[in-house]
Amino acid sequence: MNVPPGSATSLSGLKVVVAATDFSARSDRAVRRAAALAKAAGARLVLVHVVDDDQPARIVDGECALAETALADAIREHAYLAGLDCRAIVARGVAFDGIVKVAEQQQADLCVIGSHRRAFLKDIFIGTTAERVIRNSSFPVLMANSDPTLCYATSLAPVEMSQCSSQALSTARRLGLLQQARLTVLHVYDAAAAGMLNYAGVRPSRRNDYLGDALTEAARDLAVFMKTVDLGDLDHTALVREGSAVAPAIIDVVTHTRPDLVVIGTHGRRGVVRLLLSSVAEEVLRCVQTDVLVVPVKDAVPG
Repeated sequence: MNVPPGSATSLSGLKVVVAATDFSARSDRAVRRAAALAKAAGARLVLVHVVDDDQPARIVDGECALAETALADAIREHAYLAGLDCRAIVARGVAFDGIVKVAEQQQADLCVIGSHRRAFLKDIFIGTTAERVIRNSSFPVLMANSDPTLCYATSLAPVEMSQCSSQALSTARRLGLLQQARLTVLHVYDAAAAGMLNYAGVRPSRRNDYLGDALTEAARDLAVFMKTVDLGDLDHTALVREGSAVAPAIIDVVTHTRPDLVVIGTHGRRGVVRLLLSSVAEEVLRCVQTDVLVVPVKDAVPG
C-alpha cells in the first residue's frame, strides 16, 4: 500500500488538519503525512510556518514575505498537495505558541508536526518545539517520524486503564487512524512484590506463583477495561507486560514489535505540571522512531 489508510467515510471525524513546517526535511514528512490524511478524509489542510519575531521588524517582515512565497509555491507545485482544499498561514512569535494558536483558531481536529532537531541544553529546560506544542495543545497531535508514503498497518496503544486511555483510543478511531491497522492494546503492570520475595529468600516456586498470579490479574483487568472501550469492528489484540517503569517497558515493546503508529493519551493539565519532562508520553516521544499520536484528555482522571 502506498498511501496512508482511510477514505472520506473512515476518516469522517477529520475535517481540519494543520501541518507545521519550518521547511526542513523533518517537517516535510509531517506535511506529506498531513496531506495524505487530509486527502483521504476530504479535509481542509492548513500549512503553518512561524517566524521568530524576536528580531528587528524589517527582518521579520522579510522572513514572513519569503515564507508566504515558499508556501504558495509549495501548494501550487507539489503533486501531493494537488486537489486539496489547502491554505497557508504565516504567524509571528515563538514557534510552539504560534502553531498552537493557529491550530486553535482553525479548530483543528489534528495537528501534524515533525520531530525537531534537538539543542541539548535547551531541551533539558524547555523541550523541543514539538514537545512544547504537545504540552500546550487541546487537540490531538501527530508526531510524524516515519515514511509518509506508507500506511499505518500496525498500531500500538499503551493504556493505563483510565478514562484518559479510553478517550485516546476513541479519538484515534474517530480520526480514522486505526481503520486499516492491526491494533495492539498494551498494559504495563508492576509485580511490585517480586523483588521483595527474592530479597527475602522465598523459594523460586512461590515467587513464580506470585508472578503468574500477577500476570493473570493484569490480563483480567485489561479484558475488563477493553469492554468499556468502543472499538467497533477494529482488529485488535491485548498485550500485558510486567515492568516497574512504564515508559521503558513501552519503548521496549515498540522496539521489538515496530508498530507504524503509537497512540497515547495524556492528562490535559496545564501550568507547572505540564512543564515537567518526566511524563510517560514525553519519554516515549523522545525515544521511539515511529509516528506517535498524542491525545490530550482535559477532563480525564487517573485510573
